[in-house]
This record gives sequence, structure tokens and C-alpha cells, in this order.
Amino acid sequence: MIRLPDYISDHAVLSCLTGESDFDRILVNGIPVPVKDGCWSCSFENGDIVLQDADSRIELRNIRKGLVILAAGQSNMEWPVQDSLNQEEIIRRLSGRDISWIQVPRNLYPGHDCGETMVWTRLTADNLAQVSAVGVLAALEVAEHTDVPIGLVGCYKGGSSAASWVPESDLAQDPALEAYYVHAYWADIREQTDEEEDRRVAAFEQEVADYNRRFEAFDKAHSELTRAQKKDIVGHTPFPGPKGRKDFLRPAGLYVSMFSRLQGLKPDVLLWYQGEEDTRFALGYSSLLSMLLKRWRHDLDSPDLPVVIAQLPGYAEYDPVKDWGTVRLAQQAVADADGQCGLVCLLDAGDHENIHPQDKAIPGQRMGRMAARLLGLMDYQDGPRVRRRQGNTLWFDQMLENGEDHLEWQGSYGLENDPVILIRSAAGIPAFPFEDRNRED
Repeated sequence: MIRLPDYISDHAVLSCLTGESDFDRILVNGIPVPVKDGCWSCSFENGDIVLQDADSRIELRNIRKGLVILAAGQSNMEWPVQDSLNQEEIIRRLSGRDISWIQVPRNLYPGHDCGETMVWTRLTADNLAQVSAVGVLAALEVAEHTDVPIGLVGCYKGGSSAASWVPESDLAQDPALEAYYVHAYWADIREQTDEEEDRRVAAFEQEVADYNRRFEAFDKAHSELTRAQKKDIVGHTPFPGPKGRKDFLRPAGLYVSMFSRLQGLKPDVLLWYQGEEDTRFALGYSSLLSMLLKRWRHDLDSPDLPVVIAQLPGYAEYDPVKDWGTVRLAQQAVADADGQCGLVCLLDAGDHENIHPQDKAIPGQRMGRMAARLLGLMDYQDGPRVRRRQGNTLWFDQMLENGEDHLEWQGSYGLENDPVILIRSAAGIPAFPFEDRNRED
């Protein structure tokens, strides 16, 4: 019996064909392909494909070889086109582009059915409303530099920790991560029954619904106030929900219910926009992100997978526990140490009052251009980085907007939750954050 992963279906855009079989070989359009340890993988020609083994036959229609982009992370990657400020631009730029889309259903636990189906769709102005705005904007940037079809794969969930996207066995390899994300999570609910969890979930959903009604009414009645002022008065959206076996924030929760459906995908590039939720434990993020990249590359069967990391933008965080600056430094450290990562600076892409900026043009553009660079399609340089310092003089890796490649600076930069942008490149991109290290490197 031939078994295919969920992402291989009619109209797919793929980098390779892969699957399982109970026999020692299969036929792909009549050509023998060996099966090793129950698995097989092969290249293919565009068009209809017939797969056969000794007791099964599968017909696939319009399968095309292309460039596969995996867009992943939490809410700012999840944010859909219809709720962004970029819908008209995206529709205009999409004309004539060959981009197809598939969404991993956002099922939150085994047995949950969110109602989404995992099917490939050629993107048009009529069907992109629910597509990731950052993902499609990035794909459009890449499409400027290639004629091959692009397959855009969405795998994300708003509010998710990176710890939700890796197995518990991986978290157990780091004592600090295991203590924070595993032991502390389960400690106070080990005796919780399914009935108790269901009652708590229902009460939480009612709390959120009541809050949304209150905020909507207050929002309409007080247009003179900023969003931040309204939140200060009404309060912030209730989050997170109750812990338990149905909570997507449980360790490994989304790894099991979502990411596992992409085993063997072999994407050409990963776009990772996440970290807001993990500002709660910022000191652990470097280890956590490195762990996730290692695991995903292994499971995606792509050990050298290029990764574009979106560095967190600014946000006037109301929770004093959360540390956005340390997460930014962690993202930078992981990208620098990895060798296959490109980091994009988004300090100018935030919204002081809204953790979900509505304008996705900057992250989409920069992530797409960095992806194109990692794929060898174009030259691109993101924000300035400090390359040398002596006393209070910092030298950068590119020209700044002051016309020089250096400046006098004391202290750190860009590490506040919502920093003021004071250093930009000649092209206007903010400099990457840096720590105060008043010594010569």
C-alpha cells in the first residue's frame, strides 16, 4: 500500500515526491523507484503522475516542480491578507504570478477538527483573503527573481511558543527549558480531569467573548482615545487559556497536531516569524530556537535548509516580565552561529499600541528579499551591524544615513521593548540591536 503525506495532492507544487510503501519498490509513471525502510523519494516531471505498487494505485493531477517556501511562526505570520493594510497591493502584484498555497489545518490537539482542509490552491485575487500576508508578500518578492512556480506552505498558530513546535524529548535535553516549558506547565494540573479542563475552557471562551463585546462597545464610544489608552481602561485580551491536554501552548502540542503533517516536505526556504510569546522566558530563547531549527531540518529532510528569521519589532509591552530586547539578541546570536540563516531587522515594522501591526509590507519585503538572497537569486543586505568598536566609536558593515560607516555611541541600542530608532543604513533600514560593550573587539 502506497501512503502519501498530506501535502502531496492534486495541483501541488513540490521539490520532490516522497511517501511510504509496504513493498521494496514502487512505480512512478512506470519508472521503478526503490523503497528503503518503508520510505521512498524521487524527482518527477511536471504533469499528472501515477504511483503504483503491488496492491495500490494513486493518480495525482497537475503536480509541478517548483520552489517551496514554508511560512511558520505565530500571529504576525498568521495574520491574513484581509486583515492587513496590504490587500490591494497584494492583489495588484499577484497578477501574472504563479504562486500556489496550502495551509496546515490549525488543529490544536489530537482529535480536534478546526474545519480547515489541506488542499493546494493557485492564488488569485478571489481566494487569498485568509492567506498569511507576510508569507504571500515574501513569496511575491521571491517571484520577482524566478520563473519557476512557487509553493507557499503555511504552518503557524497565533500565540504559540517555540516550545509548542518541538517534541518534549528535545526540550528535555536542556534542563532550563525542560523546567520552564515542561515541568512548570504540568505541575499544577497533573490531576486535572478531562471534564475539569472542558469546564475551564468553556469559561475562558465565554470570558474572551464578553471581553470582545466590551472592548468593541468602548472602542466605538471613544474614538478620541488611542488603542493603548483603551486597553489601559478596558484591559487586555484574556490570554493564555487554561492549561491542559487541549491547550495548544502545552509542550510539543503543535509539533504533534500540526508540524508532523509536513514530515519530509523538503522546502527550499523557511520563513520564521515568532518569539513574542517566548519573551516570557527570554533567556531560554537562544537554546529553544536553535533546538527548533535542528528538529525541523531533520524532520523536513532538509539538513541545510536556509532559514529567514524575523527579528522582533518594537512594541510597548504592558507585561513587565516580558523582555523583547533579549529575544532580539537571541535571534541574532542563533542566526550568526547557524551559517544557514538570514536575519531581518524589523524595528521599524512594529506598532507601539498593537502587538499585531496591520501593515505587513516591511516584514514581507525584507523576509522575501533575504529568502531570495539565501536562494542565490539576488544580492541583498539588511540593516547595519556593528563589525568593530574601539572605545565609543562603532564601525558598521555598511554606510549609515549620515554618510559614514561609523559613529560615536555610548551604551546599548535597540534592546528596549519599544526602542526609538536612531541608527539607520543609507537605504533607511534600522541597525540591528547591540549590547553595551565598551571595549575593543
